[in-house]
Amino acid sequence: MNEQAGKTVLITGASSGIGKSFAQLLAAEGANLILVARREERLKEIASELATAYSISVEVIAKDLGQAGSAQALYDEVQRRGLSVDTLINNAGIGKQGDYLDESLESHHQVMQLNVISLNDLTYLFAQDMVAKGSGNILLVASIASFMPIPKFATYAATKAYVLTLGESLAAELKDKGVTVTTLCPGGTLTEFMENSGQQIDGLRNLAMMSSDQVAQEGLTALQKGKRVIVPGWLYKFSIAGLRLVPRRLQAVFGQMATD
Repeated sequence: MNEQAGKTVLITGASSGIGKSFAQLLAAEGANLILVARREERLKEIASELATAYSISVEVIAKDLGQAGSAQALYDEVQRRGLSVDTLINNAGIGKQGDYLDESLESHHQVMQLNVISLNDLTYLFAQDMVAKGSGNILLVASIASFMPIPKFATYAATKAYVLTLGESLAAELKDKGVTVTTLCPGGTLTEFMENSGQQIDGLRNLAMMSSDQVAQEGLTALQKGKRVIVPGWLYKFSIAGLRLVPRRLQAVFGQMATD
């Protein structure tokens, strides 16, 4: 991660969970940060703590990326402030557990707006700048849900499959243009996402949970090494490797078992 020292990293979803862990780890390595999330006061608290502790520059941009046009508005604000982004970490995302037809269309659209459209647009806008200067790094946060159908998380799993496919495609497209693209696919992680999505974590499932710091650390290490895809944790690595041998019909069964 030392190669991020002195560079500017933009992190979405930076107010908690994996996004906050990214910010803390990168700040410790001397990176300057642009923190993006809806909760401005929380971002300001984190920014103040990190700027004081590590003598770095930390910009705060409060933005709800679940709103149409928000990615362009964020990009325009970064340009207005005269900032140049060396590394983009597309981390913001949401998911809701429940039967597909029980959720409103508005709810499905919100998940797609944040997980797909805003992520796609930010990647597009900042990748253009990176290609123009011949260098840059992009980290897309997907999920192990990217690899399988998951009943009761249908829209979320579909959006994360998009993120993985986008990341792998761009890694091949941009490799000769000085830009690396890494897709991080975490399994169960102890963050606010679990509570907000409606999942209950108890019993043996607690043993499989990773901390946000562990996940962020593996993601940044993979980014530094130029890896295209990283699944954090040996349990999840073995699970995804074994999943490739299972018919898609049975994958849906396993996917539901993992979230029930």
